[in-house]
Amino acid sequence: MKLKHRVAVCCWALLSLAAKAGAATMPGHPGLAGGTVIEGRAIALDPRLGNCTACHAIAGTSADGNLGPTLRGMHRLFPNKAALFAEIYDPTIAAPRTVMPPFGKYRILNRSQIQKLVDFLWTR
Repeated sequence: MKLKHRVAVCCWALLSLAAKAGAATMPGHPGLAGGTVIEGRAIALDPRLGNCTACHAIAGTSADGNLGPTLRGMHRLFPNKAALFAEIYDPTIAAPRTVMPPFGKYRILNRSQIQKLVDFLWTR
């Protein structure tokens, strides 16, 4: 097995264990389960799911979309996670002419996926 493949398998195994454990918290973000944040990151970066990278730059990732605002400091931009959840679920409520799709309203993502995405974005 080539070294590059071994490293990828090892990283995947560690991420899977962390996601299953779910008990660890992210440093500097008390109460956020590490697995939830990892799953949220995967949703944000997956072009078949959130595909946030198509429009947004996301702090701490290689995402460099420039149609929407940079996703940085979400915990400063929104008063709480519920407000960020509502923005992702249906951004047309706050901004009727937005080009951001209503991920929950149109069932692009389910509530659980949106919550994981919120948990990830809250750490950015």
